[in-house]
Amino acid sequence: MIRLRLALAALLCLALSACSGLPFLGGSDAGPDTFKGPVKVGLVDVLSGTTPAATQGTYLQNSVQQQIDALNAQGGVLGVKVQLVTADDQLSPDKTPAAVSQLLADRSVRLLIGPSFAGLYLGAKPLVDHAQVPNCLTNMAADDLMENARFSFRMQAQDRAAVPTLLGYVQHATQIKKIALITEDDGVGDGYDQQLSDQAGKFGLQYMGAAFVAPTGDQKAQVQQLLKQGADAVVLSSNPATATRTLQAITTLKATAKLKALGFSGLSGYSFPQAAGDAANGLTFISTIQTYMSDVPEARWPAAYHDFVKKAQTRFGAAPNGVEVKANPAGAECVADWARAVQAANSFDGSRVATAWSRLDVTPADSLLGVREHFTPDLHDAVPVDGLSVYQWAKLGDHWGVKQLVGPTG
Repeated sequence: MIRLRLALAALLCLALSACSGLPFLGGSDAGPDTFKGPVKVGLVDVLSGTTPAATQGTYLQNSVQQQIDALNAQGGVLGVKVQLVTADDQLSPDKTPAAVSQLLADRSVRLLIGPSFAGLYLGAKPLVDHAQVPNCLTNMAADDLMENARFSFRMQAQDRAAVPTLLGYVQHATQIKKIALITEDDGVGDGYDQQLSDQAGKFGLQYMGAAFVAPTGDQKAQVQQLLKQGADAVVLSSNPATATRTLQAITTLKATAKLKALGFSGLSGYSFPQAAGDAANGLTFISTIQTYMSDVPEARWPAAYHDFVKKAQTRFGAAPNGVEVKANPAGAECVADWARAVQAANSFDGSRVATAWSRLDVTPADSLLGVREHFTPDLHDAVPVDGLSVYQWAKLGDHWGVKQLVGPTG
């Protein structure tokens, strides 16, 4: 992650230069007795275009709006109605600081959701800290950027939690003994390489090392080398395009029975098996809750999650693929947790709300993520290590689904 910081240092400077134009949002005028509604939730994400990323941004907006509507139906928060406002950053590092500044310049915005991805968050974080507005993240993998992030909260697990979860599954549920990694030579790939090197032995596994590959190109040579070394499994890049090329190489070499494919949450989106095709069948991956696409009976779905999915299906319908819900429970949980923190603080003041948020303890039945959320001042991640699940992509006739191999225990 050090490499990530260096590569995006320019964004940090840009963000800091923009801070001077933002109002200070803390102070005594933020309480329920003086705040004149509506109170606003700001969402910054990619909200235009036809790419898979733009689609996910729209689904995130749907989920946030659904939860806001649910709050308003109950009288709002502290008796104040809630309104959604948005800014489209087009997933551009050049546009994100301006989009965040635009939202935070409105003193009525008391929760900022987004942006997605570590590189964009790096440019937003100084603005959030300066404005003292609680910030909720649904897709940001860089653990180091969450250090000293008083106002930011993630609706996911620490990225470093995925490796021990995966290795624990491999140790207890498979015959795999030798494991390798094929990934891009970037901060994320380097991080997984280091974690696998440090932890594989603790799970009785031999780590064969990493093969770093270019963003484009054939990977048959790397796969052949792993087979010669006797690897039983390969961990794929979290970049879906790179992971797809690895799977295609394994399939071309007719090595699917010899070399099992493993992955992380970057491969959990439905667009991944659609793009990878039959090569994705059987891929085992770690992710937060994907229950509605799995073989888990509805009776076993966590209560709040079940309610969210059913309402989203009714309101927004199914995605064009006929399977996905056009909403994201993580976005809705951002709003739900913020509302809980506001109620606990009895104030919209950002500093007080952030403090209350860092003390929330939400049961699995009440969490839209289906896990126990136990925040602390030092841990702002909603999903605990034991809240991750192990899934496997499976081709089910003309569509894809997931088999839940190991469910959350926390």
